Amino acid sequence: MSLAFDHEDLRVYQAAIEFVAWHEEAAPGITGKVSACDHLYRASAGVPVNIAQASGKRSMSDRRQFIDTAYGSALECAACLDVLCLLGCLQTAMVQAGKTRLLTLVSMLIGFRKSTGREVRDESVAYVTSGHDGTKVWFDHEQLDVYRKALEFVAWYGRLRNDNDTPRSTMTALDRASTGVALNIAEGNGKFSTKDRRRFIGHARTSALQAAATLDVHAVRKAKSKPAIVSGKNQLVDVVRMLIAWERSLEDN
Repeated sequence: MSLAFDHEDLRVYQAAIEFVAWHEEAAPGITGKVSACDHLYRASAGVPVNIAQASGKRSMSDRRQFIDTAYGSALECAACLDVLCLLGCLQTAMVQAGKTRLLTLVSMLIGFRKSTGREVRDESVAYVTSGHDGTKVWFDHEQLDVYRKALEFVAWYGRLRNDNDTPRSTMTALDRASTGVALNIAEGNGKFSTKDRRRFIGHARTSALQAAATLDVHAVRKAKSKPAIVSGKNQLVDVVRMLIAWERSLEDN
């Protein structure tokens, strides 16, 4: 296919399109229908679209607005892969393959954001992160205790999915809420402005509260499930407490 637009010549744009192609290849191997599937579909498409829009801007502020959105969508994709893996919908090897592509893409987006002047150009920036104990982590948000706690709740919800006595409406609500917590933490941590970061932290807290209320409703309707629900709510208490502390630390700064 011949190149018709300037942004098509950007390596960062080509990397974004390649990730979309990877997702299309991986999609048939995703078992189960969960909200992370829809989020991944939309977020992966959002990355190249926002890069294209950014390339058409001449002011740095306008350009960075779209680059930051693309960057957030890439981190959202990474969180979607974590959720799909925990729910047993995608194999670990495929998750790692996807994250490898996303890591390259994120590095390019950071370099693209550093591009100054009227001429848009690619720049390479190394994106390197590691766990506190030296373990392998792909992205900065994976080091956050609150993100790990959010994934623990996703895993807890995944075990609840195996309970045939749980209504589908409850499962759908918990799926959306638990996924929303993790995705908003990942995307929020990648925001460059404090205002945007606080906004996504607020979204994550709202999703956690929605999950807690859904569990309360389920406990009323299915009294015998109350003991099992206690552990899930306790995890949500920890998540909300961490999110509030995170938001207050941003206020102090």
